[in-house]
Amino acid sequence: MGMIALAVDLGGTNIRVAAIDEGGTIRKRFTRPTVVAEGKEAVLARLFLALEEVSRSFAEEQVQGVGLGCAGVIQIERGIISQSPNFPGWENVPIKERIQACLSRSVPVLVDNDANAAAMGEVWQGSAMNSKHVVCLTLGTGIGGGLVVDGNLVHGADGMAGELGHIIVDPQGPQCNCGNHGCLEAFASGTAIKREAIKIVRDYPAGELNKRCNGNPEAITAEMVCQSAVSGDLVCRRIYETMGRYLGIGIASLINVFNPEIVVIGGRVSRAWDLFISHTKEEIAQRAFKLPAQRAKVVPAARGDDAGLLGAAFLVFRAIR
Repeated sequence: MGMIALAVDLGGTNIRVAAIDEGGTIRKRFTRPTVVAEGKEAVLARLFLALEEVSRSFAEEQVQGVGLGCAGVIQIERGIISQSPNFPGWENVPIKERIQACLSRSVPVLVDNDANAAAMGEVWQGSAMNSKHVVCLTLGTGIGGGLVVDGNLVHGADGMAGELGHIIVDPQGPQCNCGNHGCLEAFASGTAIKREAIKIVRDYPAGELNKRCNGNPEAITAEMVCQSAVSGDLVCRRIYETMGRYLGIGIASLINVFNPEIVVIGGRVSRAWDLFISHTKEEIAQRAFKLPAQRAKVVPAARGDDAGLLGAAFLVFRAIR
């Protein structure tokens, strides 16, 4: 019998739980809708049922612990979700304590930010294997980030280190969801791509994007912009060029500060890799110090949506060694 860790990705849409062995193989997985609108206790009840569903396929002694990743402000040491954009009204939820209480025996429970978990998943079983100094960016609706220095996650004094989407790349730039102006997230996220597309689509009624959204700008998604760009829409291609350049400005600063071996870029927006990456690399070459810029490989994430689950499992295995 091999050891397994129970890994949880607690998201605003789905609760994903997996049993993962020490080699990084996902032995079983289970997904339940989160249904945030039904309230905290209903969400936690679904989480506990999902953990039970996965763990029942294994002997009790095989389960070495539970790792959980969740977006938001996490008190790492205490395992408390202070607040989360996915769970309005959740304040100081003792998720570690609640999970321990539902388990049949006492095992470690590790809680971290979901972007940190994804970063460790890429280090353990993804694009950053065998690397000790890693910057990981997750480009989605917003931008998440994880920093690994000398093989360890950087959490900072309050567990808030790694908010890479909120470094300032243009003080005169658009307002970010955080309230500040000119954050990287305001230029290189799915939300930013959609915002720029909505601004210009009416000026190009014959364009590919206008056809895809049926003349309704509010229906535009970042995926539509990507598809239009791939189909040759020059306006949409320029959106990705601008996005890529601002991403490069942000990464150049991170390279100068952290001197990483590798920069891993994941998330749904990264699927448009060929549309933006050359512009990103041009900015890095122009703005970062030459030697660290040449050393730092910029690569796509390899593990997709499973990165967070793998990272959560890795936190358990590391804790019991």
